[in-house]
Amino acid sequence: KAEAYLTRGFEAQSDFFLRIHSYDMAATQAFLVDFRASRFGMNAEVTENLVGMTKALNYITKDKSPNLNAGLTGATYSDATPRYAFVIPVKKNADWWNLTDEQRLKEMETHTLPTLANLVNV
Repeated sequence: KAEAYLTRGFEAQSDFFLRIHSYDMAATQAFLVDFRASRFGMNAEVTENLVGMTKALNYITKDKSPNLNAGLTGATYSDATPRYAFVIPVKKNADWWNLTDEQRLKEMETHTLPTLANLVNV
């Protein structure tokens, strides 16, 4: 899935940006190669390129954490444009990976459940 956003006026060095949603890095790369080969892409000057990967949910699923999943997916905003973001740091070191799936889910819930009440502004 590809989304295009016009950014002209937000930043002097940017007219648009593309956001590609994919579970497969090769598919993302193929899209970008095809885009750059298009007439539009050939004439676009790339000023910044950030690459990340969407991955399947490991912990917060309907089956594993129904209350948290319902709270996250059912959030509505009180303003037209959210102005804030939550960053919930989770250190994934050897201790993290040695936890059971249930223990990791509990950690995710412990850090995330308290934020649900504030999602109307995020």
